[in-house]
Amino acid sequence: MGLVMLGIAVLSTISILAVEAGADPNLGLVVFYLSSGFFVTFFTATFTQLAPRMHLPAFWAGMGRAANNVCAFTTSGVSLALVTSGNVALIMIGALVLLVAACAAFVAAGLFRLPQTEQEREHQQLAEEALAVPSIEEQRQAFITDHGLTPREVDVLIAVTQDERPLKQIAEELGISMRMVQRHLSSIYQKTDTQTRAGLTKAFPSA
Repeated sequence: MGLVMLGIAVLSTISILAVEAGADPNLGLVVFYLSSGFFVTFFTATFTQLAPRMHLPAFWAGMGRAANNVCAFTTSGVSLALVTSGNVALIMIGALVLLVAACAAFVAAGLFRLPQTEQEREHQQLAEEALAVPSIEEQRQAFITDHGLTPREVDVLIAVTQDERPLKQIAEELGISMRMVQRHLSSIYQKTDTQTRAGLTKAFPSA
């Protein structure tokens, strides 16, 4: 929103300079109505964000329009005085000064961070916790590393915890004997401090 308002400020300045240089005065009128709508939106949105952090949220939520009117009255008075002065150089200098002031205000507003509400802090904490949770693959790798399983034991582990296939079928798929599967499985039980296939399946991280 700050970038939009900055663009409106630049456009307004250009229109003033263009009108003073002999362009159609209706150009200034169009830009005026366009910028008025954006300024109302800017102040309303800003104070709506500020309201939950104040002691009287309902009061501050409605202050956006009031702040817009104050700024409009102030800038209109200065602008009217410049335009009616008839001094082109003074008008251009005044327009540029107003542009610089507007740019500084919008940049400051963009850099300024409102303090977080309790709800926003909770949402941020939940998001950070969700990102901190390791993936299933990372959990599985940690399980394998922590228990010192060999590559072949890992193959057997994944096979026996994937579903309830018979060990004979697993042996055929892995290209090893039934006895070798049982030997690897016994070693896995010992290393992971489990006693049954169901217990091993529960201990091994799964999606």
